[in-house]
Amino acid sequence: MQGHGSLTYLDGIRGIAAFCVFLHHFGLAFYTAYYSLDPHAVHLPNALEIRYGQSLLSVLTNGNFCVCIFFVLSGFVLSQKYFNTQEPKELVSGAQRRFLRLYIPVAFTLIVSFVLLVAHLYYNKPASVIAHSEWWFGPYVSFPGCFGQFRDCLLYKTMLFGDNTFDTSMWTIAVELYGSLMVFAYLALTHGTRNRVAALIIMLLYCYLTNSTFMADFLLGISLNYTRKNSHKQNKYVVMFGAPMLFLFSLFLGAYPTTDNRAGSVFEHMGHSLYDYTGWFHIIGGYLLILSFTLSIRMQKLISMRMFRFLGYISFSLYLLHPLVMGSIGSYAFLKMYKGLGYNHAVVVVFGICTIVLIAASWLMARYIDNPGTKFARYVYDRFFKAKPALSAAGAGALDDAPPNDKLAA
Repeated sequence: MQGHGSLTYLDGIRGIAAFCVFLHHFGLAFYTAYYSLDPHAVHLPNALEIRYGQSLLSVLTNGNFCVCIFFVLSGFVLSQKYFNTQEPKELVSGAQRRFLRLYIPVAFTLIVSFVLLVAHLYYNKPASVIAHSEWWFGPYVSFPGCFGQFRDCLLYKTMLFGDNTFDTSMWTIAVELYGSLMVFAYLALTHGTRNRVAALIIMLLYCYLTNSTFMADFLLGISLNYTRKNSHKQNKYVVMFGAPMLFLFSLFLGAYPTTDNRAGSVFEHMGHSLYDYTGWFHIIGGYLLILSFTLSIRMQKLISMRMFRFLGYISFSLYLLHPLVMGSIGSYAFLKMYKGLGYNHAVVVVFGICTIVLIAASWLMARYIDNPGTKFARYVYDRFFKAKPALSAAGAGALDDAPPNDKLAA
């Protein structure tokens, strides 16, 4: 159970999910067999990568599952203030600030990536040959430095179409933008109406029929506000045992392989009637994971530890920057060390280097780019778009009765 106060525990969830995306991409780069299950790409003894990829532990590096968590969180957080105030102006404010709030850190990351590219500081292509990850890490960021491509991504392609040419993680940006606007639009259109829950169910059904899985994440996030507002009514014993069970089941769903290759995993033996719904496993899993924390104060306290909240603070920057760090500093260090240390020892050292550099760079970006960008988006809205307070009837009458004023007349 939880009250209606702070939702800081969500920062912990977001931070861990962002770091797991980094782990996912690092694994794709240097231990790609865990994802592809290709025995020719194995580097660890006894094909440990493949065994890991087939196990339920692979949920720790399931990037698609983590992205679903991000989208559910967005629907939850973006609608929370409106549910607390029931003020439509909160929806207008959020919608008008959303593009700029996302664009500033995205634009900064694109600029950094382009500079690294034209300066020939990306070493992912030769590293991918050694790692046998040419199919993914090779074309990561290895095209000729074309200013026109960079210009188009900076102006519109990344934000509106999810072009991830300069950063493999940015395919989610357009989904995040449109999903956020859908949240604000849905709440605005259903403001003051009855049967809002029924409308939400209808929209979820539409997402199912049209296979709009990621949009369903945002809608499920909205629904968590109903749970949060009524969580005090839940039986404490049901919550005590039910929340951990929901959490474990969410991890089970989150472990479903994104490639749909079920060979050797527990999912290989599930009923064939469920195969048609596997595309929803990560969506439902992400929803259930956040729901479990929403219900349980004990779990909230656990995920609200300072370390996790710090990861939440830098999460967006970490999410955007980690492909750049891996492709430049990480790949360069690997190429310099793998002959002397051996492949696996070199990868361990490279992971440590990438983690340290990434956390430091993400903190700097969060402090000097992301947070100021959020404040700037608020300033632009307040300065140019926020509606002026309406004049009260009494004030209007007073003006009508007042004597002529030269300044007012002017």
